Amino acid sequence: MLNIVTIFLLSTLWEYGLEAQISVLLGLGYSADFETSERLRFILTSSAFALLAMIIPGLLIGRLIRKMLAAEKNALRLADTDELTGVGNRRAFSARIAQLEAVGQPYFLTLLDINDFKSINDLNGHHQGDATLISLAGLLAEAAGPETHVFRIGGDEFAMTSGGGQPEEAVRTAATLRQRAAEIRTGPDTMLGLSVGVACSTCSGSSGVVRAADLAMYEAKRDKTLHLAHFSPDMEQRFLQREKLEHDVTEAIKSHTIVPFLQPIVSLQTGRITGFEILARWIPGPGKVIAPAVFIPVVEKLGLMDTLTVELLQAVVRITPGWPAGLHLSLNITPEQLLNPVLTDCLSGIMRQAALVQLELEVTEQNVMTISEEARRAIRALRDDGIGVVLDDFGTGYSNMSVLLGLGITRIKIDRSFISTVVSVSQQQKVVETLLALCQELKVTVTAEGIEDAITLEWLQKRRCDYGQGYLFSRPVPADRAAALLTTASVQACFTDKLISAP
Repeated sequence: MLNIVTIFLLSTLWEYGLEAQISVLLGLGYSADFETSERLRFILTSSAFALLAMIIPGLLIGRLIRKMLAAEKNALRLADTDELTGVGNRRAFSARIAQLEAVGQPYFLTLLDINDFKSINDLNGHHQGDATLISLAGLLAEAAGPETHVFRIGGDEFAMTSGGGQPEEAVRTAATLRQRAAEIRTGPDTMLGLSVGVACSTCSGSSGVVRAADLAMYEAKRDKTLHLAHFSPDMEQRFLQREKLEHDVTEAIKSHTIVPFLQPIVSLQTGRITGFEILARWIPGPGKVIAPAVFIPVVEKLGLMDTLTVELLQAVVRITPGWPAGLHLSLNITPEQLLNPVLTDCLSGIMRQAALVQLELEVTEQNVMTISEEARRAIRALRDDGIGVVLDDFGTGYSNMSVLLGLGITRIKIDRSFISTVVSVSQQQKVVETLLALCQELKVTVTAEGIEDAITLEWLQKRRCDYGQGYLFSRPVPADRAAALLTTASVQACFTDKLISAP
């Protein structure tokens, strides 16, 4: 405003005094008869142009500032938003936790993790993995109340903060979310599964609410039934114990104290040992043996299964020179390992050094439905290299003979849960009898696991079961003692006069 007044006064002074003086000073012509209206028009025009010269840049600058503020606001929003799902990201999550802690009001933190997310990507492609994340984020956002915030804080991990209340209510809400999430499809025949951990800011103690919720979620992952846990103080101690176990298992693999034990596989028609199953045992010290159920899940979690598988096979192959020709070794692997060509090529290379011994890879039936066409090709490639594939623990899953034949599997192992009660439970007898008859018709070779007494052995022999394995013949022994089983009569002594010769 001051600038406009100044220009107006200067224009007036120019028209009514300065113009004449300067014109005379410069020797220019000047007419004092110039009309007053023209003078006034000049003054007004000059003032108007001066005003426009100020307003227009001001408008442009104001518009630019508004754009910059909007861009900054949008950038802040994007900085706090997960690009794929549209919910808050880890930055926003950290800010929200800090805000809630500053206020000091009780609140609940719920962490949700997708079960086997890697398998979703591996078996159905990353587009399916992205679609699963988007669907889950949409479900959580839809279920969120006015005081609930949703965040994606990791690749397949989400978090929800909600107002204080009773722990039972928070757990019920989490259980409902799990049930609704189970309706999200992750593949042609699979649905979404979540592991959920819940913690209250006032009940987390020294752990802190984020660590408390994380410990609860870890506990939920271990609970294969509910996949849901609410934090309790003892979880911290259990976590530290598991952490120590993970460290010890890692060191055990490095120091080769997880070693192969061998259990003989016996022909039920001849009484002779035809091969051995390779079983892992952890020997932490003299006279101490730790069963695989304790450490194998840890090995899998640490991603060391391939390393351990190779080391176990190499250790056994090194002692096979001098064994009779035609024996076979059985080794357990997972369907995911079948998809790893580096591993399967390595196993094939190891077996090429053991010309007299053949290898069979055992895949658990409960996992067989996850095998893709890629795995079928891997099975065929292994068969071309002289390595067979056996379906382990048959009867505990949902596969059928057509699936087996389609996979190129021509050998199964009947789970010990069927064999151990086959003599005493009539229903088990019918199942095993039907299975043996069907396998004989389809030329599928059968090994019965868990033979522990002579009565069970005789029952299986009469029904022409091909092979057997169990404590009746031998417990698993250290690999260097397996050769002794081949040269002694201890196994054949189990058969006595009840041996049925092969036709």
